[in-house]
Amino acid sequence: MKRPVKDFMTTDVVTVRRDADVHELEKLFIEHGVHGLPVVDENDRLVGVVSQSDLVGWHYQLGIDGAGFYDLPQLQPSPEIEDEENAALEEEERREEEQEALPLTDIKTASVEEVMTPLVHAIREENSAIEAAARMLRHGIHRLVVVNGDLRVRGIISAMDLLRLIPGVESTARTAMG
Repeated sequence: MKRPVKDFMTTDVVTVRRDADVHELEKLFIEHGVHGLPVVDENDRLVGVVSQSDLVGWHYQLGIDGAGFYDLPQLQPSPEIEDEENAALEEEERREEEQEALPLTDIKTASVEEVMTPLVHAIREENSAIEAAARMLRHGIHRLVVVNGDLRVRGIISAMDLLRLIPGVESTARTAMG
C-alpha cells in the first residue's frame, strides 16, 4: 500500500472541456459507458468533475422536460381553423411529429461548466495508495482524479483499484463467486 498511485491507476481517462456543450457531455457518457468525467480547461488543467447526476439535476432543476417548448405561440394552431375537432386532431398530429423530429436535448443547452461540480477530490500520481484510501474514506467518495504537478489529468484511482491491492481479496472474491 506504499506504492505510488501511478502504479495502479486507470490511465485511459476520458475528459471533457468546460466549454463543451452538455449534448457533447451526454454523448461521451453514452459512448464510453461512464458515470462521470474530469473537466479540464483550455490548457488541459483540471477544473472540476461532472457526473450523470449533475446532468440530470441540471435538467430537472431548470424544469427542462420539454413540455413548455410545445406551448410556444409559434407552435399553436392557426386561428383560421374554425372546426375545434379538426384543430384538436391537427394539433395532436403536429405535436407527435414535433416530438419525433425534435430530441428533448435540443430544447435547452448549456456549457459543461454550468453543470459541473468545481470541487474536485484529486491526488498526485506520486502519492501512496494509503493516502488515496485515507482521502476516499475522509470524504466518503469512491474515486480520485490523479493529476501531475501542473494539474493535468493523468488517471483515475478507484476504491476497487485499492481493494485489489489488499492481499488475498481477489482470490477470495473469485472463490466466493464460484
